[in-house]
Amino acid sequence: MSAFKQLFTLMIQAGGDESKLPADLRKKDLQVFVKESKPYFLVSDSYFYVPAYFTSAALTEFKQKFSQITLEELETKVIVITKWNLELRRAEASCFTSYAGLECRLIVHSFKPLQAIKCSFSKGCKQ
Repeated sequence: MSAFKQLFTLMIQAGGDESKLPADLRKKDLQVFVKESKPYFLVSDSYFYVPAYFTSAALTEFKQKFSQITLEELETKVIVITKWNLELRRAEASCFTSYAGLECRLIVHSFKPLQAIKCSFSKGCKQ
C-alpha cells in the first residue's frame, strides 16, 4: 500500500487536523525516491508522486551537512525525510496537486540523502 495514500487519507478523515493522526505515524521517517527537482521537487513512495515543500531551516541544515551536494543533484536518488508534517490548504484550481480546491502538502523540516542508492523506475535501484 502507498504510504502517501495512507497518510493523506488519514489527514482528510481527520478534517485536516494533523494532531489527530496517530503519534507513531507522525514520527516515522519517510524514505522516498526523488523523481524531479525542478520545477517542483517531486518525491515518490513507489506509488504516488507528491511535491515536497522544504522549510528554510531544512534547506539550511542540508547545505551545512551536505555542502558537496546541491538539491538538484538529488534527482533520481533516495532521500530520508526525518522530520515532516502534513498541511491541508485551499488551492487554486490550476494547482496540479490539488483536488476539489484542496491540497495536502508534505512539509519537510529535516532530510538527508541516501548517497549509496540511486534509482530509476525503469531500471530499479542500485547501490
